[in-house]
Amino acid sequence: MSWAEGERSSFLDRLTATLGLTAGGKTFSVAAGDLKRFELDIAPWGFEGSASFSFVAVAAQGEDELFARFIEKDLVEVSLEVARTFDEVEEAAAPMTLKGVVTDRSVVERAFPDVAGDPVLQRRYAIRFEDRGGALFRQHRPTALYVDRSLKELIEDNKPAGVAFAYAWTAGEKKRPVLSLGLGVDGGDASFRDFLFWLLHRENAGLYYDAAEDSYRVASTKPDGGAAKPLRRSAVASIEARFPPVRRDAVSVLNASTEAATKTKTISNEQGAQGVRTDHLIRSSIAARLDDRVTLETARAKQREPEAVVWFREFPTTPLLPSMKVEIEGAFGANVYQHDRTYRVVSTRIRAEAERQEATDDNGEESNVYRIEHELCLELASDPVFRFPDFRRPVWPFHVEGKVLSEAGEETQGTYQTYQEEGTSLDVYKVKVPLWDDQKVIVPFEPSYQSGHFYFPASRDQRVLLELHFDRARIAAFLDWRPGARLPADAQGNHLLVGKGDKNETSIRHVYADAKPTLTITRSMDKDQQVITISEGTIRLETMETKDGG
Repeated sequence: MSWAEGERSSFLDRLTATLGLTAGGKTFSVAAGDLKRFELDIAPWGFEGSASFSFVAVAAQGEDELFARFIEKDLVEVSLEVARTFDEVEEAAAPMTLKGVVTDRSVVERAFPDVAGDPVLQRRYAIRFEDRGGALFRQHRPTALYVDRSLKELIEDNKPAGVAFAYAWTAGEKKRPVLSLGLGVDGGDASFRDFLFWLLHRENAGLYYDAAEDSYRVASTKPDGGAAKPLRRSAVASIEARFPPVRRDAVSVLNASTEAATKTKTISNEQGAQGVRTDHLIRSSIAARLDDRVTLETARAKQREPEAVVWFREFPTTPLLPSMKVEIEGAFGANVYQHDRTYRVVSTRIRAEAERQEATDDNGEESNVYRIEHELCLELASDPVFRFPDFRRPVWPFHVEGKVLSEAGEETQGTYQTYQEEGTSLDVYKVKVPLWDDQKVIVPFEPSYQSGHFYFPASRDQRVLLELHFDRARIAAFLDWRPGARLPADAQGNHLLVGKGDKNETSIRHVYADAKPTLTITRSMDKDQQVITISEGTIRLETMETKDGG
């Protein structure tokens, strides 16, 4: 082939096509003769497309019933079926079918002033459309809390109606103590679609859309793709070899916990450059968490392999879609780089413009002649690196209120209680979150902003500000005073109140009376009370039995 053929090429071919639109419960069909343009960008995780088509008011077609439904706000479903009109000697032409929803729409009307009543006799419709999950996930921004739920359950809980997921993802089955979504929180603009790709990139898994089944699959390995389809020399204008950037960084995982036995683990890179590295930081006293992160980063650090970009000179009789396997047939020659290699389709791009653009041209015909650009991006079947679109990183943490849980003592007592986290035996609090049906979140049992010299655990029903990260939570602040702890403002006092409640506590109070400081220590147990008062020139000790125990 010539150097010119190695550039972007276009060709003429006749396609049989049908565009279907379902709006307001009624389906409308557009034949290829009226389908004047369409574009498709198909990726492993879904597709985006656009189309424009004409309506001509003729007696055989009747009124344009689509228009009244097209301009409403109902969700419009779309299907596009495309196939090469002519078969090859060795194979029959097979159709490619995509189903999705319309995301944008417009219409241009052409009136005819020289006809009685100035009627609109022609319309040119234009739509943009996308796979259902991708389109609806873009507008989904939930704020939610999940306790003892898996990543799979989180995704299932956020599926729009009509979206189906399957899973071959072991990590997605594991129950997590805390999972949170804050996509509706001020300060972030990530959608659930962004979150989903952020999550799969983080967990080193892939999302795959099955156009034939109109469904999605989350998997920890790439699809097999079935038997490889030969790529015929006569159908190809050019093949370009592309070589992705090589990673030169050595990856390390650092554990910042002072209790960690192992502080650093490094993942070797044979193609690395000395002094270039990427460090991932964790903080955990649990050795297994370092090992798990090293396993994950080892998988994520794998290198991408060379790619191939194919430009066609005719429309394939068998459509080639993402995840399908192809191989370069011998007619390309044994010396081309791609010879004797098996590839997997990464993406499919199609641009088709009808040769005749007038609304009355080819009106109602089942097939049409299009000027077509058709490009395939291929990766080696052995390439282990998952592909993702661009996405926004969701923003964490966000804050909600909760109340500390304690099951020790009586319900009226201000007791505290520690629990042991399952699997680690670490001590934790449990905090009820009223916003989400009093779900109980575990948070670290730690001094937080106090020195370790002060042991003042959070007690029952203390109102706290809970800081939610994606897969963990912590107490960020305490939001109210303990009952009986607050003093009148004119006393300019300070008060330390400890114990189980007003009938079982110790109070240390420093106040001003007549601008002079007074220190009072009071121990109370039911009706029994002891008091030490230190004031100007006086130390007073009392023990007494109160009438009401207060």
